[in-house]
Parts: sequence; C-alpha cells; structure tokens
Amino acid sequence: MISAFQLFNPQFEVTNMYLLVWSILLWLGWTMINIPYYAWGAELSDNYDERTRITGWRQALAYMGNVTVLALPAVAGELTGFGGLPEEGLTIIGSLALIVLPVTIAATLTLVPERNTYGIAKLSLATNFKAVWKNGSFKLLWIAFMLKYMGAAWGSALFMLFAAHVVGARENIAAILIGHYALQLIALPMWVKLSERIGKKETYIIGGTLFSLVIPMFWFVGYGDLWLLVFVLSAVGASGSYFTAISMSMKADVIEIASQRAGENVSGAYIAIWSLGQKMIGAVALGICLPLLQYLGFDAQGDNGPREIQILVNMYVIPQALMYIGAVAFIWRYPITSKRLDKIRGAFERRKTRLDGFGQKSA
Repeated sequence: MISAFQLFNPQFEVTNMYLLVWSILLWLGWTMINIPYYAWGAELSDNYDERTRITGWRQALAYMGNVTVLALPAVAGELTGFGGLPEEGLTIIGSLALIVLPVTIAATLTLVPERNTYGIAKLSLATNFKAVWKNGSFKLLWIAFMLKYMGAAWGSALFMLFAAHVVGARENIAAILIGHYALQLIALPMWVKLSERIGKKETYIIGGTLFSLVIPMFWFVGYGDLWLLVFVLSAVGASGSYFTAISMSMKADVIEIASQRAGENVSGAYIAIWSLGQKMIGAVALGICLPLLQYLGFDAQGDNGPREIQILVNMYVIPQALMYIGAVAFIWRYPITSKRLDKIRGAFERRKTRLDGFGQKSA
C-alpha cells in the first residue's frame, strides 16, 4: 500500500534508486498477498462449476478495477479540474491505494472463511515443489497459461506503440482501453455459463481458437482508423475474457487432486510456482519484444517509414497469435474433466475408507 502510493505519488526526488527500492517493496508485498490469496481462492469450493463462478467473479472485479483506474481520473478531471493530466491521474490512483486496500483486505479477512479440508502442510517446500513438477496435468495447464500470458504481456508491451504510430491515437488511449475492459467484463459471464454447459477444457479451446482468429484483425487497422481499433480491441476483450477465470478454476481442480494424493494442503507450493512463472514470463516478454523491435529498425522516438510500421504491426500480431495457438495445443491434452474428477474423488474416498477400516482392525 505504501509502495504503491510512493510510486504513483512520489514524495521525494525520483532517482533510479528510488524507483528500484519502491518497486522491489511493491512486488514483495504483492507476492506476499498474491500466493495466499490465490491458494485461498482455490480452496473455497469443492464444486467443479462453482469454482469457475468464484474465479469468474474475481476476474470480473479485476476488470472493474481496470475500468475504474482508467475512468476515475477522467471523471475527477471533469468534476473538479484535477485528474486530466497524466501525473494528476497517477496521484489519484496512488492515493486510492491508501483507502481501498485496507478496506477490501479487512473485509476479506473478516468475512471469508478459511477452509482446512486437507490439513496443514507438513512436508518440506522442496518436497512439494518436486511433486508439482511430476504432476503432468499441472504442467500442461501451466505451460498453456504461460504461453497465453506471454502473448498478453507481449501485446501489452507493444500496444501503446501500435496505437500511437500505426493508428495515430495518442490522445484517446485511455478511452479506447475502457471499451476493451468493458467488453471483457460483459463477456465473462457468458464464458462462465458456457464452461458449465460444455466443460472447462472445451471452453478454453474455443476461447483460445477464437482469440487466435481475432488477433490478425489488427493487420487491417491503419492510420486514423480509430473506430476500427476500438472494434478490434473490443472483439479481443470479449474473446479473451475467459482466460484467467477458466485457467484458475482448472488449477483449483488440479490442486484438489494433488492435495488428496499428498494427504495435506499443497496449494501454496502450486500457487508459488504458478506465480513465479507468471512474473518471469512477463519480464521475458518485455525484455525480448522491445529490444527486438528496436533491432529490426523501429524507432519509438523518431520517424518511421512504411517498412518500420509494418515491422511493428507484424511483431504485434504474429507472436501473440502463435502463443495462443500453442496454448490451445497444450490444453488439448489436458485430461481433467468433471466426470474424471468425480472418479478420482471416488477412488480417494474408497482408499480412505480402506485405510480407516485397516486402522480399526489393527486397533
């Protein structure tokens, strides 16, 4: 909370060391929240479809947060005259962290129960980490998520350049992104309903395939095509909003099976590896795409000819599409369905009954 305020609303001279220290503290604090938060969410329900509804609501509120962050400074600027400039908008966002985080976290800690279905973890973290990497279902899901997330991080890193240099939309980016996130929010309940009807894996494959078909539409966006950009971004938002909610719900299924097999709660180890991979992939995407774009001749600060603009467009479209296709290919082999999960639960129940009966006979 304090780090977010210091980064968005600096109280001292901003130097490289200032940025480094507060960034490290921000991500340290966020990781300390993130791992137990997602592990906690994975334990809230044993119902196959209710897990998707839980992760769907969580993701819907995240999209609402994105819309709020973009819209609130603009609204504040209209009403009060403060918030229209970028630095004023950042001040508002940083100040909100001092209010919203304590309120929402206090509500979570007070109102949400913490279940203990599998018992406290007793095995070492190293043992649990080894078990994670031997879990084939988790690896398929993890690799698919990382490919999709890398595609999203790649697109996010290049979007501002695409909007400014390809479309010439330097002044309207916040308004454009509001539409993108709004469509994500609107479409998400439909994806959740679809997963309840046909299954999570099937919904993931449909969403990933649709997303891979939508991304190439950016090839048709040219200079001045502001409304076409809005339309394509909205289509991207609607087709991709399934991703996080369905992935997290599938991950909860995998964690349940792993915890049943281990006889204790192993969700923390799974979430830790998931979170570590997500952060590393985001950094790798950013560390590759921008230097590669510069190496190929594009200059973000200078004039670019048709060749350089086409390089930017291709780099924005092709890697994203390939990564989404790769994610679908890995999910295609993912084995856990509602019926299979029920069978596995039944097998664990029968094993538990046998062990209890054996213990009683021994006694």
